[in-house]
Amino acid sequence: MASPAEIQAILRDDRKLHDIAKAAFDAVDSDHSGFIDEPELKTVMCSVAGDIGMDQPSDSDVRDVLKELDTNRDGRISLDEFKVLIRQVLELMASQ
Repeated sequence: MASPAEIQAILRDDRKLHDIAKAAFDAVDSDHSGFIDEPELKTVMCSVAGDIGMDQPSDSDVRDVLKELDTNRDGRISLDEFKVLIRQVLELMASQ
């Protein structure tokens, strides 16, 4: 796991942040459409919930997350929209 200082360095470096977000995005974008749709988002949310021992997300939970991330309201998550989530996660990790 990266130290808070290493995470801060990533947050200050747009290229590093982009590369990390792109790698995570590509792992979730299973159909390689260039977007994360609701079924792909559900798959990753279920996987993460299982990994950390939480209840599986409901369809409503998935729609809520999609709605929050989908700032242009096209029904899917672009890399730029996904990058906002990655930044938030890294900021949270850096503050621990």
